[in-house]
Amino acid sequence: MSTVAAVACPAGVVLAGDRLVTSGGHVRSRSRRHVLDFDGVGVAVTGGDVPALADRLDAEIRAYRTEHRRLRIDAFARLVGDVAADFDAAVLVTAPDDGGVPRLRSVDPDGGITEESLAALGSGAALVLGVLEAGESPDTLDDAAALARDALAAAAERDPGTGTDTDIYRLPA
Repeated sequence: MSTVAAVACPAGVVLAGDRLVTSGGHVRSRSRRHVLDFDGVGVAVTGGDVPALADRLDAEIRAYRTEHRRLRIDAFARLVGDVAADFDAAVLVTAPDDGGVPRLRSVDPDGGITEESLAALGSGAALVLGVLEAGESPDTLDDAAALARDALAAAAERDPGTGTDTDIYRLPA
């Protein structure tokens, strides 16, 4: 599996994820990106076929933007929910709201959507949430990224499904 995390702060939203893929107790990859940038909106994915989900999501986002131009958080979360359900994936999403303020949503594999300020999904989620909740509330994107990176590093020490290499996506306010 893998572990992804997200931190919202006054300066924006940070998504973070490790690169490890395990299956049946074996390491399948140490280089798979779970944090993806779609030109002003971002996702952090755990579970499912991430490359296939990314390809489908890219096509859906392009189609949406052709018709509606701007992609906002509520529409984006619904779009991701529809796609994630087909891939049995859990996803953290960030995009601007109608006022242009970055927001964070968690999308369950069944398509359920919840608004979050801190979130973690995947095999090390409980460990990551413990670190995120114990940390100081960040004011800057750099502080939010450091907190997310530290949380994933703590999970990697205890959870065999969380890798040590980390990717970060920042959506500034």
